[in-house]
Amino acid sequence: MKDVVIVGGGPAGLLLSLCLQEHGIAYRTLERGKIGQTWRDMRPGLVLLSPAVPGTDWTSLTLHHPIWALHGVRRPFPTREDFLCYVDAFARENRVAVAERTPATAARVVPGGFAVSTGEGEIGCRFLVVATGGTTTPRYPEIPGVAGNPCVLHSSDFVNCMAYDGKRVLVIGGGNSAAELCVELAGTALVTLCTRSPLRYFSETGELDHIRGSSESVLKELIRFRILGLREGDPVVSVNDRLVRFRSGAEETFDWIVCGTGYRPLWLPVSGGTVKTDAEGFPVISRVGESSIPGLYFCGSLAMFHRRCAFIHGFRNYVEKVFWDIADRL
Repeated sequence: MKDVVIVGGGPAGLLLSLCLQEHGIAYRTLERGKIGQTWRDMRPGLVLLSPAVPGTDWTSLTLHHPIWALHGVRRPFPTREDFLCYVDAFARENRVAVAERTPATAARVVPGGFAVSTGEGEIGCRFLVVATGGTTTPRYPEIPGVAGNPCVLHSSDFVNCMAYDGKRVLVIGGGNSAAELCVELAGTALVTLCTRSPLRYFSETGELDHIRGSSESVLKELIRFRILGLREGDPVVSVNDRLVRFRSGAEETFDWIVCGTGYRPLWLPVSGGTVKTDAEGFPVISRVGESSIPGLYFCGSLAMFHRRCAFIHGFRNYVEKVFWDIADRL
């Protein structure tokens, strides 16, 4: 039996693994694919919104091993590829042990801890930490005609704008994902952005989950020059094949409908107890990351200590809280 099993070999799982390793605590970290698989599944060329430069580092896992020290990293905003090189180097240089291509399928409460099921059998542990991230399950809007529609896709399926050359594309959403899609598609496709409420920008609100970075300025220009069609506060109420009806009563036909509507939290099933969740479906956790099942912790973007925990710089400090609480109980 291990002291700790960590499910997820992304940023939070790697950082917690390093903390356990440095203090001689027996652990096993399980990753469904390669290290940082969730990041590998993201769109190539994606630019991170959080800066990574000396003095303003919101992207590194630790300031002792910063991303900006890695040769060739794009500054001040790294790309997805930069970050994948960084997490690979972080695991390699710190000799963090990760069982790759070993997905955890379920867990159950047993006397003294948990039993975690994998394709190779069960692994016993005293403490179980779920660090699988909050961007594994695409969230589609609950609009009649969206589910099962072959003309509807999620932003996570978007690869390159050239597949939509000359097409009429509707982008649904009012956050950074939707803004980035519009910027990417503008000039190639005939794009319309549709939102439920007024667009909100970081420069005006200071909220990190509002549209920010280069997307903010470019999106404003696209709207101003009418390169981008905008239905602000006029959400879609129904979809019939390619025909879209808006709340205002207007109807338009689109070749593709892309949902930049984020993700919903999901984690492996745990039998023998109930994980309490909040209104948005995130696990309810204590100030040290423990869930309603004793010994079951969440860290990373699944652990919403506060709203900033959706970002790397928000959750990296809270990984230490999870670690120290487990260490104190061993």
